Amino acid sequence: MLFNSFHFVVFFVVVLALNQTLRRWPIAQKLMLLAASYYFYGQWQWHYLFLVWFSTIVDYAIGLRMPVTRHPRRLVVLSVVVNLGFLAIFKYANWLIDTFNGASAALGSAMHITPIDLLLPVGISFYTFQSLSYTIDVYRRELPPRKNLLDYALAVAFFPQIEAGPIVRAREFLAELDGDQRIDFADVKRALVLIAFGYVKKVVVADNLAPIADAVFDNPAAHGFWDCLLAVYAFAFQIYCDFSGYTDIAIGCALLLGIRFPPNFNYPYAAQSIQDFWRRWHMTLSRWLRDYLYIPLGGNRKGEARTYANLMTTMLLGGLWHGASWNFVIWGGLHGAYLAGERALLSRWRAWNADNPFAATLRVLVTFHLACLAWVFFRAHDFALARAMLGRLAHPQLSNFDAASHGATVVFIAALFLAQQLGAHLRYKERIAANDALFATALACAMAAMILFAPAAGAPFIYFQF
Repeated sequence: MLFNSFHFVVFFVVVLALNQTLRRWPIAQKLMLLAASYYFYGQWQWHYLFLVWFSTIVDYAIGLRMPVTRHPRRLVVLSVVVNLGFLAIFKYANWLIDTFNGASAALGSAMHITPIDLLLPVGISFYTFQSLSYTIDVYRRELPPRKNLLDYALAVAFFPQIEAGPIVRAREFLAELDGDQRIDFADVKRALVLIAFGYVKKVVVADNLAPIADAVFDNPAAHGFWDCLLAVYAFAFQIYCDFSGYTDIAIGCALLLGIRFPPNFNYPYAAQSIQDFWRRWHMTLSRWLRDYLYIPLGGNRKGEARTYANLMTTMLLGGLWHGASWNFVIWGGLHGAYLAGERALLSRWRAWNADNPFAATLRVLVTFHLACLAWVFFRAHDFALARAMLGRLAHPQLSNFDAASHGATVVFIAALFLAQQLGAHLRYKERIAANDALFATALACAMAAMILFAPAAGAPFIYFQF
């Protein structure tokens, strides 16, 4: 079920009304939210609900057994194997098969494996990481096992975030479930501002930038330098507005239901380093990778060489988490190299770290363009298209700029980039939610923008494929 559909609007209004009605009966309220979450997820492929149920039951049982067994490590390994096993089968099996078949053909071998006919379950990467966080935290004794299966099932399947995040750890969600879920009018305003901004980002910005990026990335050889450059910028803001728009809506809907999610974006294109970028982009994934992968690998505690290796390993696996493609591996590898390079060189360069507006602006521009370079591999369907795109960008034709065809796109992208810089300082959403006049005006403007500028056909959210 798409957030940007009439079906979802009706569904959420009904759930919100039932949630308010059932507040005096917590068990009934939780049962209703769980049933609504399963209905929401089942609108894609109902039979994949069995995967959600199986993962829930297995990790719930493992969590209960962990404190009373003599071998808790075996149980947490079992949880990792089960969860990552499903991820490997549904997400990576055909990629590995294709890689094997390609290598076999290149070596002149007749060996060939038939790909598996499987549809990728929506949100499997997200609920897998959420479920893993529970068993790992119980193993570390950072979270007591949950004895109430209903609570844990809701933590895994809660509908605002099951399909594309944010990645809400079990301990975060369960703390909200145990806490005071009442909300006041200030919370309602914050939620509605988030939802309004989320819809504008998605249907007004991302869905209008998509055709610009799609036309060029699908066939870069047919386009010139300026088309390719603007397509890269367009995709950078398309994916930001698409994904952050989704999480704004998810966070806002959860808040209206009395559950507070952690933030997932913080104006990433205002970042002054790649490290800063990852503190602002997909923040819940960044923290998950840090706490459950980078730090257990040794973090920065075992010398410079090991630190660089840990950074690269973490980002390579983070890239692979996004999709079964060598392009995603390259994308993650580029970010790993960026982080290692910053740590090795730029952190020691006094001029680069100068505290003045010129140096700060330069850091923002360099960081943004490094991120854009990596986005080429993220967006291109395969390495050949990414290479063709980079080939066009490597031969600037500055004199061929066509103001008639490129001017409006340049202005739109420049305005979006400026809005990122101002937003990082002005905090639009917080200011709007705190002022009744601004709040009413912003909601009216958001509604008008969606009516006037939303494309006729809505597109699925990009991160549904992950």
